[in-house]
Amino acid sequence: MLILRESIRKHLLLEKKIAAIRANLTITFNLGYKRGEVKGMRSHAEHRKNRHEDKPIRDWDILQVVEEAKDDIVQYIVMEELSDGSEFVVRDSKTNLNIPILLEEISAYEFNLFIKTVMIKPDFTVGRGQLVIVV
Repeated sequence: MLILRESIRKHLLLEKKIAAIRANLTITFNLGYKRGEVKGMRSHAEHRKNRHEDKPIRDWDILQVVEEAKDDIVQYIVMEELSDGSEFVVRDSKTNLNIPILLEEISAYEFNLFIKTVMIKPDFTVGRGQLVIVV
């Protein structure tokens, strides 16, 4: 009985942590250039989303895909597979929209997701062992 109580307590604490992180997950669209930032220059993500002339990638499209992945992202944070400085990709299986993201930890329960770039490409390649969250 004592083991069951302890298991339930741990589960409730985990659920509370997941809810707190999910509530404080901020999505930032424009990751500015880190090296030699040029005044007035748009971010790489901003530039790349407008290169598809026939169908530009809208902020709404990006937000929808990342929102769909939020629960998975939080799970990876809680399982400590994602941490401050981690880079990963969110991929929409329906549209082939790929969104490389940089995770920034502000506090134990508060994180920023920086959209590094966006690309519609069915065969988008990632680094060896890099996490890809498919929605």
